Amino acid sequence: MHIARILEASADRYPDHLALVFEDRRWTYAEWLARVRRFAQALSDLGVRPGDRVAFYVSTSENSVTTYFACQMLGAVAVPMNFRLSAGEAAHILQDSGARVLIYGRSLTGNVERIAAQMHSIHDFIGCAYDRAHIPAGHLHFETLAEQTADRDEPRIIPSGDAISSLVYTSGTTGRPKGVIHTHANDIAIAMNCVMEYSLNHTDNALHIAPLYHVGGMQAYFIPHLLVGGTNVVIGRYEAEKTLDTIAAERITTLFAVPTQIQEMLFHPRFRDQDLTSLRLITTGGAAISAATMERVMAEFCPAIFNGYGMTEASLTLVLHPQDALRKLGSCGKPTLISECRIVTDDPMREVPPSETVPRGQVGQLIVRGPQAMQGYWNNPFETQKKLKAGWIYTGDLFSQDRDGFYYFHGRADDMIVSGGENIHPREVEEILYRCPGVQEVAVVGLADEKWGQAVTAFVVRSDPALSAQDLDAFCKASDALAPYKRPRRYEFLESLPLNPSGKVLRRELVARHAPQPAC
Repeated sequence: MHIARILEASADRYPDHLALVFEDRRWTYAEWLARVRRFAQALSDLGVRPGDRVAFYVSTSENSVTTYFACQMLGAVAVPMNFRLSAGEAAHILQDSGARVLIYGRSLTGNVERIAAQMHSIHDFIGCAYDRAHIPAGHLHFETLAEQTADRDEPRIIPSGDAISSLVYTSGTTGRPKGVIHTHANDIAIAMNCVMEYSLNHTDNALHIAPLYHVGGMQAYFIPHLLVGGTNVVIGRYEAEKTLDTIAAERITTLFAVPTQIQEMLFHPRFRDQDLTSLRLITTGGAAISAATMERVMAEFCPAIFNGYGMTEASLTLVLHPQDALRKLGSCGKPTLISECRIVTDDPMREVPPSETVPRGQVGQLIVRGPQAMQGYWNNPFETQKKLKAGWIYTGDLFSQDRDGFYYFHGRADDMIVSGGENIHPREVEEILYRCPGVQEVAVVGLADEKWGQAVTAFVVRSDPALSAQDLDAFCKASDALAPYKRPRRYEFLESLPLNPSGKVLRRELVARHAPQPAC
């Protein structure tokens, strides 16, 4: 099977079932398949052939998924791009991928015009404004191509499972974004994995507030619901009140949201005014949730919440099921049905996976393998060799296992704080602080310190405005689960934490913003 066949198969089974909702437009499976086929024909008419890269630089929308599936029908390679990228950052991805066509949103027209003036490798530019008048001269109009192109039902290329379906660029938090190579077989494995873990079915209505340029939004959430013939409701821009309204109005059954979004909705003034009873599951990941908040989520929002761990290179790898959500709070669960995981000595010089894992309770680097694992990084053999060894992906993330086999995340290896010669994992300090009443979110980093080398520093978003640094310090001192040398030496209160689109805290940004300034 190839990715396009997923859409075709669901259209065969459920032609009149609602497939896609975006803003005030709705498409049945038969209608949306026809639109995708017309846009695929338009790309083919522009000269797009199997293996050609087609980039899309648009906000979360119907344009994203129509472009993605049109590429799959041609055997072309979809290159989703973060619509928050600057012109220079977007140009790097376009140059690196060798994209032939660029589809872009109206709000990004200025960036695209700057890109077009600098590089000439893009053959065609396609704008997504509804009104053709807003498209620059010489550029094509998405809506015209998708609605007025004649589908001549020409023979389609049927890609093999190992053909590249997409290049998904990493968030670039540790350097230049890298193009992660996904094949049709990879993405089908990801979709089936999620269908099985979440027990998705034809009656599900999924709400999409996660970016569709991200594996978590597209491969691990949109495509799985398409696979079972469910309905996909897409919101262009996440807002807590709009999301709550949509859950109620569309009778949403499944929601993927990062912890920050869950908390925003839960604490929203209109939360209790909405009928959210249709919601049967929430999937989340990327950050911790306090016990008090989790109890509220399960009692007032949705009783079934899944906490997952994944990455662009391997998608959903670990998942904590609802029955363990409180009993194993803070855990990422156990390996999914298709994933194999080990925790090994964090030795970047090791060439092959060791035959022995670290003992349970000890911290090491997580390595994973399975049919969902990437094939490597595009045009980057050096980084591929560092990340992929003997079929295993070295995640660079630190984990431990408890005696029951549940996995716990301790942060990135390069986030380690070294204070007074002692190694301190930020996550273990955060877990203690999340237990303190009045804490909504927290991130712990090490800031430069003359005495200690690095001082443990906690950045806190409060749910109780009266919470003070003294309260937090007293709570840490009273904890029997935190050694005195791990206690934060400094507390800073913020309105929000800097996050990347997948909900992960940008620790480097916190360090850069709040690092002590050298004396003049």
